[in-house]
Amino acid sequence: MSFVYAVLVLVLGLAWYKGQMIEPFHFFNDLPEWKQLDKLAHFFWTFQVSALVFRLLSWGGWQSAKWASLIGFGLVSSVEIPDGFSAGYGASIFDLVANALGAGCFFVQMHFFKSIRFFAKFSFHATPYAIQRPSLLGDGFLQELLKDYNGQTFWYAWTPAIKFWPRWLSLAVGLGAEGMIYGRDAENLSYGFLPFRKIVFSVDLNFASLKFERPWLHAITYPFHMIKFPAPAFEVSERGWKFHWVYF
Repeated sequence: MSFVYAVLVLVLGLAWYKGQMIEPFHFFNDLPEWKQLDKLAHFFWTFQVSALVFRLLSWGGWQSAKWASLIGFGLVSSVEIPDGFSAGYGASIFDLVANALGAGCFFVQMHFFKSIRFFAKFSFHATPYAIQRPSLLGDGFLQELLKDYNGQTFWYAWTPAIKFWPRWLSLAVGLGAEGMIYGRDAENLSYGFLPFRKIVFSVDLNFASLKFERPWLHAITYPFHMIKFPAPAFEVSERGWKFHWVYF
């Protein structure tokens, strides 16, 4: 597993940072960028990687939320190493803080409740902003899925533990932002774009409540623990409110 991960990091470094890892290791203050959605992304990924590592450790007979969280934090945080040597980026203290919060959210729930009650999830919809700057926001759906923060929403889903409430139905709050072709507000404003944050309220399917007799069905449905199911939603922002019959 360590060898595979080392190879993946090497491939990432060659592909993503090609020609950029030319500076001494340094830190970079990226907190003002992308309306902090990149920090929500770090929280989400560290939470989910910790959950996946816990699942893998459990299959191997070693059920440890502490080690799953530490490994999840280490795996996601290792990306800061090539960032730190990159001319275009830099290691970020705030990324590490977000990673720690994501791993901590997983650990606290598993340690005290022995289950996940508060799920970090993700959804995406294509936006007209990527075409404005495809080199940064992605060229094509798959690249935009990873790079276009305008279309990304980071959700936090919770199933109330009250009588008569269906266990398969969760309440969900999503955080997102739009109007960004550059990371910082001043750059966007100078090009006539008006970035804004938004909060989205919706419902979600709680796939953790589904029980399958066959283990392979759990493996197939596992990605749905990470993805927010499309559903009606109510969006609130500084531009007012908006109802979506189906929000992705």
